[in-house]
Amino acid sequence: MNIKKVLSISIIVLFLLIPISSIIDARYPLDEIKVTYSFNHPTIRRISIDNKLYEDIKIPGISNSGNPGEPLLPTKSAYILLPPNAEVEEIKIRTLPSIYLGGGHLLLPASQPVPTDERFNIHPPTPLKSLYSSRHIFPNKFYTYIGKYNFRGYTILVLALHPVRYLPFTGELFYYPSFTVIVKTSRTNDKPLLYRGLDEDKKEVLKKIDNPGDIYLYSNLPSDTLSDDQYDMLILTTDKLKNHFKPLKEAHEARGLRTRIKTLSEISITKPTPEDIREFLRNEYINHGIKYLLLGGDSDVVPAKMLYVSGLDENRWFYDTTMPSDLYYACLDGPYNYNGNDKWGEPDDGENGKDVDLIAEIYVGRACVDNTDDVDNFALKTVSYMNTDPSGPYLTKVLLAGEYLGDYGVASWGGNYLDQIVDGSNYDNYTTVGIPSDTYDIIKMYDRDWPDNYWSPEDLINYINQGIHILNHDGHSYYGYNMRLTNSGIEYMENDQYFFDYSIGCMSGGFDNPEGYDCFAETLTVKTPHGAFAAIMNARYGFFWSYSTDGDSNRYVREFWDALFGEHIYSIGAANHDSKEDNLYLINRSCMRWVYYETNLFGDPAVTFHIGKPPSKPTIDGPTEGKVGEKEVYTIVAADPDGDNVSYFIEFDDEGNWTGFHPSGKPINVTWIWKERGVHTIRVKAKDENGLESEWSVLTIRVNSKTFIILKNVKTILSRILNIYSKI
Repeated sequence: MNIKKVLSISIIVLFLLIPISSIIDARYPLDEIKVTYSFNHPTIRRISIDNKLYEDIKIPGISNSGNPGEPLLPTKSAYILLPPNAEVEEIKIRTLPSIYLGGGHLLLPASQPVPTDERFNIHPPTPLKSLYSSRHIFPNKFYTYIGKYNFRGYTILVLALHPVRYLPFTGELFYYPSFTVIVKTSRTNDKPLLYRGLDEDKKEVLKKIDNPGDIYLYSNLPSDTLSDDQYDMLILTTDKLKNHFKPLKEAHEARGLRTRIKTLSEISITKPTPEDIREFLRNEYINHGIKYLLLGGDSDVVPAKMLYVSGLDENRWFYDTTMPSDLYYACLDGPYNYNGNDKWGEPDDGENGKDVDLIAEIYVGRACVDNTDDVDNFALKTVSYMNTDPSGPYLTKVLLAGEYLGDYGVASWGGNYLDQIVDGSNYDNYTTVGIPSDTYDIIKMYDRDWPDNYWSPEDLINYINQGIHILNHDGHSYYGYNMRLTNSGIEYMENDQYFFDYSIGCMSGGFDNPEGYDCFAETLTVKTPHGAFAAIMNARYGFFWSYSTDGDSNRYVREFWDALFGEHIYSIGAANHDSKEDNLYLINRSCMRWVYYETNLFGDPAVTFHIGKPPSKPTIDGPTEGKVGEKEVYTIVAADPDGDNVSYFIEFDDEGNWTGFHPSGKPINVTWIWKERGVHTIRVKAKDENGLESEWSVLTIRVNSKTFIILKNVKTILSRILNIYSKI
């Protein structure tokens, strides 16, 4: 045989022996991920704070960040997908040559966080002398390592990138127009613990990362086969309260959300610990595919995990505390107390002493109920909101309640913060979408603009009783006090059109009852048949920044409304977690971790806001006459205005089920065999991925038996014959 031919055959055989995964990974070495970021040219403007001139440098589309007293510099988030089970060995930044922006710049320092429980005497932003006199470049690296996190088995590296550097002593600035982040990793061949291989999980992770092209790295992992007993939402409560949650379960299932009620006794014969509950949830997630969790009980009924947090106020006053945080039940990867001390949730309490898991596998809310009356109130309000007519006029009513916070420059008025959630904002150099004023009737109840610079509790109650859909509050609070109301003041609410409430006030969401009584959020959501169907409130201090609107709590508020109106995430639980994860790259800034832990949802996480646009009314094409026993094909299609996938509830007479999700506007075919003669109906409605439902479409079909069809045909033939004979 010809030597060349033998050689060619050998090469082909060797090529065929190469594993397919190696071919896929040949785009670049398996242990190296590259992602390139580009940055627009900065702008510099002068700004006066307390009669002192500073310069504020900004890059369009990139927020500024810094700890109190540090120079405020542009900081870009980086969320980079890594290979499965990757360990980061090295991170390099390859830059284009720097552009010199001159010297003599005195940069604006970051402001001080201020708690919203009372008025502090805070000084204006003050440069740290040791840093501003330094001859060393700041920051000293092009990136800050935030952490390596997992989401449903996908590994995500989070960095904060610094495209502008500052030499404080000379005031020189250097700008870098482009970074290429090069991450070298090693990995094991084990399948990630929480990886399920579901298309839904893949779709969600693609929304979170900057390098979607690297999703192929997970294509060869074995997928878990979920049990046949799959469901979407778990209500976890006690045997005593279980039956009173049934109306809520039935309301969800009527909308196609498979819901189960389970009790703590199914976890342990004694009262389970938070660790027991988290392990149980991990099993339900892996084996049954849950994505929503409603905790049906106060902290002394369904225990909450107390997480430790600390932070610096004005870069000198040290705060630390423990707080109840249901984040522990949402983020299911790894430990939360690696070092084994009494402080859970420290930044080194995760796997191998790294950060704890901060990206949610499941979306969590809590009904802080103590007894069956509380459950009945909660279920009544939640189901009532779910069943609200989407065209109801009260759904357009929004109330923004802003208080006077103290003498803090632009941060003196809560209304200055709340203005940023109307129509969206690019204040503080990051962009968020807000509540559209051309769609909603937005009432601005601000001390800033109100007579005598003070709105009263009566003003608030009047608006609530007239009917509002959304309430956002920025002002001082305490455990049993919020929006200038005490817990007892909630009794004056008489509304039966229920609202959602978001407040950044301090402690009004402290549901562990450290003062010996129920917190404001509990009272508002479960202790009355009126008030709110859901709320997000802080377990401990909320924080704003003096002389700036870039406060820690305000970051989460803006990202929450951006999740709803910008990212079209209409589930309350998913939107709350999205607001956290969008801020993850700032987790080590001042009190950001504090707020990340404490913003708990007092409500059903699966409930979707009545704010999106539902799919169009489906069309049904197919025969309107049929025969008993013969297969008929019907074509169904609906379009979603937001481009979401749609599911169809298809009902033949009284027999129906939800389909899986299909691309918007893509027709599907269904077959049916009619078993009885008569007039029958097909009813179809569509639902998008956020739970918004269309109107029903109805098609009427007349079904005849085969015998009837034959007789009908005979009658027609005889009629024709008689007609012929009549003409002879």
